Amino acid sequence: MVNTTVANLMKPHFLLRLSPILALAVNAFAAELPPGRVLDASFYHLGDNVVTKWPEAPAEPGGFNLDIRFEAKANESEMLLGLTQRDVDNPWTLRLNGKKIGELKKGKDRVLRHYAVPAGALKDGENILNIASRSKDDITVGGVMLYDASLRELLDLQVLQVTAVDEATGDFLPVRITVMDQERNRVEIYYAETGETAVRKGVLYTLGKPAALELPPGDYRVAATHGTEWSMAEEEVRIRPGAAPSVRLVLRRELETPGFISADTHIHTLTFSGHGDSSVEERMVTLAAENVELAVATDHNHQTDYEPYQTAMKLNGWFTSVTGNEVTTRNGHFNSFPLPPGKDIPAYKEDNWEKLVAGIRAKGARVVILNHPRWPDIARGPFGRFGLNRASGGRASGGAFTFDAMELINSGTLQPDPLYLCRDWFSLLNQGERITAVGSSDSHTVGNIVGQGRTYVRSSAEDPGAIDIGEACDAFLRGDTTISMGIITDLTVNETFHMGDTVNAASGVAVDLRVAAPSWVVPRKAVVYLNGVAAATKPVPVVSGKPTDVRLRFAFEAPEQDAWLVCVVLGDAVTHPAWATEEAYTFAASNPVYLDATGDGYRSPRATAETLIAAAVAEKRDPLDAALQQKDGIAIQMIDELRDGLESEARGEFDEKLREASSDRAVLKEYLRYLPTTE
Repeated sequence: MVNTTVANLMKPHFLLRLSPILALAVNAFAAELPPGRVLDASFYHLGDNVVTKWPEAPAEPGGFNLDIRFEAKANESEMLLGLTQRDVDNPWTLRLNGKKIGELKKGKDRVLRHYAVPAGALKDGENILNIASRSKDDITVGGVMLYDASLRELLDLQVLQVTAVDEATGDFLPVRITVMDQERNRVEIYYAETGETAVRKGVLYTLGKPAALELPPGDYRVAATHGTEWSMAEEEVRIRPGAAPSVRLVLRRELETPGFISADTHIHTLTFSGHGDSSVEERMVTLAAENVELAVATDHNHQTDYEPYQTAMKLNGWFTSVTGNEVTTRNGHFNSFPLPPGKDIPAYKEDNWEKLVAGIRAKGARVVILNHPRWPDIARGPFGRFGLNRASGGRASGGAFTFDAMELINSGTLQPDPLYLCRDWFSLLNQGERITAVGSSDSHTVGNIVGQGRTYVRSSAEDPGAIDIGEACDAFLRGDTTISMGIITDLTVNETFHMGDTVNAASGVAVDLRVAAPSWVVPRKAVVYLNGVAAATKPVPVVSGKPTDVRLRFAFEAPEQDAWLVCVVLGDAVTHPAWATEEAYTFAASNPVYLDATGDGYRSPRATAETLIAAAVAEKRDPLDAALQQKDGIAIQMIDELRDGLESEARGEFDEKLREASSDRAVLKEYLRYLPTTE
């Protein structure tokens, strides 16, 4: 425990040593507030780990409890406390003379924060400000100041009323409100917290009733969004002392999604995951405001039931909630649902994936999804650690993949290359794995947009509050889902067949691809892949400032061999702060349609490879030469099958032949790159 007093700060040697830090703290205030009275100019490292990266505080931790003692007089009206903090991830409570006055606001950056001191919280004589936590976290805190006025008085805060309505009905809408300056930088908003809002810097989620927030005088932009299918509304507003301005933001539904519901299968709360910053009540508000219709609760190794919170907040009409679990292991994370609420959780310490997934299913889960397979980075994610060969889909270790799906888009853990995980997935499809691709947000915070990455799921539901969870699970398992981050796509083949279906392609293939995006997203191109090879590309016609909803037609002759078909749509990044994407793109992808070239049932590229190898051997042809005559998807499967059948001492010679053949064939170079070292 550290104790300081104002008297200590008056010692000349102490002030001299801390003067650079003090100057930084005062300058941080100067942009908005006059300097306050310094209570403690020191900076402290609280926590239990040695951290050497913070210049303002010691590397050695000082524990989880700090008392700052200072002299003051009792306050008859509200005053303001200011302190500079860094790396606050978990709850830290502020108490003044034993009474809680707030919690440190979450955030990684070193930043000055303000906290209200209620009337009567101070007393004559010595006062004690306590900063403490019960959860593990390492932070810095210091530069503590006290202001003899409230934040409202110091900033001359004025009330702004904001309303968002549906253009078609005039009804209030739950929305995400973004408040910006004239350069579209998000700004602090004040006194907007209620039991029906979620508030962070520049962001106010509201359930649709007129919302009141407070801002200093100035010129602002206020925007409202309601998820991917709706327009974005934006207005300018001028805040002046003594005025009572209001903004009415009108949104319209720009895209219809008949036959689909929007799902986010990866959602967290601070309440039950223990990190991030969104309480479970705030999460209910954000889900309604982002128009997520099927919300799967996936706190880490915890089976959260949203329904009691949803019911208490009267939000059952906006979405259907599902109890799930992000089964968090040393070898990867698996979103699993539905599961019973409570403590009977899967054995997450199991390292063997087959046993792990079997244990998850034994608890009742019908859908098991491998999350962010390249997190925390390409090498250390599960696919990297298990040595996934990105050309063939083989892997050096890790056992069978018995999960049902993998995240192709996770808007909280994006890859700079939008096709990187596509290539991983394509290689697994070529191996014969029936793995459904999904999109999700992995949102842990209020600011990280829940449902930014999402999955559109085939469903007969017309009421988002009454979705048949079993039917939705069937669609995930069948692969009748489509992945979205700002762009929506749907796929029909030969007029009748949908994602997950097998199509008799003996007479050719006609692909009708729907590409849809709201007016604030710009899709650019659509690509059709056959067995992982780009077979056709078309630009997406876009009218600036208008929603996109077009159908692109692709025609192919009957394929020589069976093939799977996937469509991918790429678009520009969203830079507007109301819905900014982390990476420089927006994205959509279908799940596969399976093309049966001969009418005898679909066979994967791997199964086709086995047949072609057997035919080459029977005809006394060199199987490797036969493989090299095939297109990339099947060629690599033939090569991988042949190599698997060799004794280890023969593989060196085989690999050398591949190197000779790879000079003008990128897929061979890719395959060789991921081979284990020849014994």
